[in-house]
Amino acid sequence: MVIDRIGNINKISGTDQFQNQKAKEVKKSGGEDVVSISQEAQEAKVISRATETVKATADVRMDRVNEVREKLHRGDYDKPDNEILDKVAEKIAQTLLRI
Repeated sequence: MVIDRIGNINKISGTDQFQNQKAKEVKKSGGEDVVSISQEAQEAKVISRATETVKATADVRMDRVNEVREKLHRGDYDKPDNEILDKVAEKIAQTLLRI
């Protein structure tokens, strides 16, 4: 079975005109691309980096734990003096005032 050509297919519903118009628009644009990042996206990036930093940081400061263990073994906390008691009371007060 042989089918002869049926008209010019490119002329269907003005396809050529649309393509020509698009080509002109591309030429007018000057070829510069512009990208803008929204404020929300920038803030999300900052939050993401902060979250990664927190995840990478150890939950326990072993240097402080070892220091306190050493003080416990030496007996520094067996009979605390007024200076230590004042520091502890001050930290408790600061914590309670923040609540």
